[in-house]
Amino acid sequence: MKNLYHQDIFDFKIPVNSYWEETTKENFDLDKLKKDITSEVTIIGGGYTGLLCAINLIENYNLDVVLLEAGKIGWGASSRNGGFCSFPPIKTSFKNLQKIYGKEETKKFFKNSVEGSNFTRDIISDYNIDCDVTGESNFIVAHHPNKFKQIRDQAKIYNNEFDIETKIYSKEEFNKIGHEGTEQFGALSYKPGFAINPLKFVNGIAKYALSKKLKIYEHTLVNKIDKDNSNYILRTNEGSVKTKKVVIATNGFYQEGLVPQLNSRILPVISNIIVTRKLTKSEIDLHNFKTYSPITNTRNLLYYYRKLPDNRILFGTRGDFIGSDQSNLHRSKKMEIFLKNIFPGWLNISIDYNWRGLIAMSQKLTPSIGKIENEEIYYGFGYHGVGVSSAPWTGKQLSKLVFSSNSKDLNVSKIYKGLPKKFIFPRLRIFYFRLAVLFYNIKDRLRI
Repeated sequence: MKNLYHQDIFDFKIPVNSYWEETTKENFDLDKLKKDITSEVTIIGGGYTGLLCAINLIENYNLDVVLLEAGKIGWGASSRNGGFCSFPPIKTSFKNLQKIYGKEETKKFFKNSVEGSNFTRDIISDYNIDCDVTGESNFIVAHHPNKFKQIRDQAKIYNNEFDIETKIYSKEEFNKIGHEGTEQFGALSYKPGFAINPLKFVNGIAKYALSKKLKIYEHTLVNKIDKDNSNYILRTNEGSVKTKKVVIATNGFYQEGLVPQLNSRILPVISNIIVTRKLTKSEIDLHNFKTYSPITNTRNLLYYYRKLPDNRILFGTRGDFIGSDQSNLHRSKKMEIFLKNIFPGWLNISIDYNWRGLIAMSQKLTPSIGKIENEEIYYGFGYHGVGVSSAPWTGKQLSKLVFSSNSKDLNVSKIYKGLPKKFIFPRLRIFYFRLAVLFYNIKDRLRI
């Protein structure tokens, strides 16, 4: 993907300068791969997907597993996201899913999405991870009066079609339990849902994985995969791994060219986040911001935000198109304006942190889980910005597939199964995305 964005966003040597990094002082300081080794399964990517796949392969199937991470553990989206445990992991409507896959598969997909959210909660409990869990549901806020009907209809569908617990709040009701602001005209809540510190979460998973004797190598970028009869040779600058099976768990940070069958199928999209300084109680009260639950709004180019445990406000939205450190800073200034337009009482509140990462989108507009045909190479990606609930669950499902080498044994909705189509003229992916953003900007301005 280095040809799509500036090299600044691929600097594996240092972690992104985020609020999470500043407040989470865990450092595993694991070895870099500097020799030639062997394993039964090798996983590329040390985030939620890769770690959970590895843990389940060890615990459930007693396999010899090696995990390679180009940066430090969780260097990618697993340590950079907003910490929203929400669902579903899609960028399309349930009606489109029904049209393509049918009603039953769509129901199963939403059932799997709920399972993913619950699985994340179970991991936190089972692995005894202290990751600052807050909130008991997810909120979707109508950002304009004509969007209230949309969320009311969504609540009915979630409840009637998918048996998801929902509740509708009028503007006045949400003013009392959520927040006030210029873009708050009622809200929908749905469960399960909560928020976390994502870096503490991935570190907790890694600590558990290490206790299970998973061999993890940090700062180990795989440059090439060669085939040697029934084995694969994963080559890095200073060592290699000879392995029978390979799992690609890099999501938006997939390095184009590594696996030809995966090339041109992922659209990495930058998402940016800013975090304010700590707000006083009187400042919080200016907008009656009571809830700690994660919030998204109904914009086509959505805003997502939440109150952190130390009374900072985290605010995120679509990022820039370049990926340089300078473009990140420029985007953060625009986002500060967006935030203060919604919450004008905070006009003089300063921003302490800004950072960005890559989410993985595809033409399926849903996650993909599967095996490369005629190869022992497996993949899980395409969470569309909803990885906290879907990536760990995907890792567990991948472990079943890796063990059996047969997708028929994977009992998930077929919406997840298989690769998305390749992008036509893949070098123009960012141009396609620019056009889509322009289109959605127009829709947002017209309140459509």
